[in-house]
Amino acid sequence: MKRIYYFLTLAVMVLAPLAMTSCDDPYYDDWWYDDPDEWYDRPYDNGSDDLVAMAQMLNGSWTGELTNEYTGEDGNRYQANMYVDFSFIQYTANSNNGNGFETDYVPKTDKYGKPLRDDDGNVLYDSQTLQFKWYIDPRTYNIYVEYASGMRYVLDSRGNSQTSGFSLSNNDFSGVMEGVNNDEYVFFDCERVTKALAPNKNNSTTTSTRSFGSAKEQKRVKSEAPLKLRVRN
Repeated sequence: MKRIYYFLTLAVMVLAPLAMTSCDDPYYDDWWYDDPDEWYDRPYDNGSDDLVAMAQMLNGSWTGELTNEYTGEDGNRYQANMYVDFSFIQYTANSNNGNGFETDYVPKTDKYGKPLRDDDGNVLYDSQTLQFKWYIDPRTYNIYVEYASGMRYVLDSRGNSQTSGFSLSNNDFSGVMEGVNNDEYVFFDCERVTKALAPNKNNSTTTSTRSFGSAKEQKRVKSEAPLKLRVRN
């Protein structure tokens, strides 16, 4: 049985609400698109009900499997499969952005491919934990992720193919991270670890029956690549 590396956040960034001036569309302000750095670093709490509901559904911890497709030093395309845990943390209960952690892990093996175990019989794992920041675009509902390494990815809300799109519901989160400043893909299929969702900003409805993204019916071909921890830093 695979061991799940579940990392809880030790501290949540708390920032005082910031006064903003509305533009013609009440759901976002000009500053959001004027400075790209603000998209990740400054809490945006003026989103529509749907935007807040989507961010609150994404908020929390997810566990599953991940396939990273990349170009090797020889110029050929490769894939590496691994287990994964994601933690998405909103800056505030109503913000459509925040930060998070991704932990990738695979069993340690001997030279014959047999899993290594500790003295108690538990399987040993190699792992890496990556920090990231994220935001949901108020106009497109695409999810953007920037890792500490500077690598950026987009999850296309309208995508519905083998290499684009995502599906987000109360219990499941699957899709593809498409490289923005790189040529990589990150395919993932996860289920929720955390059980409770934060209430929406008006405390009027629950998000438990909602879903977001256009790739709900997309059945992607499962990669046959071996389990391998590819370092992505």
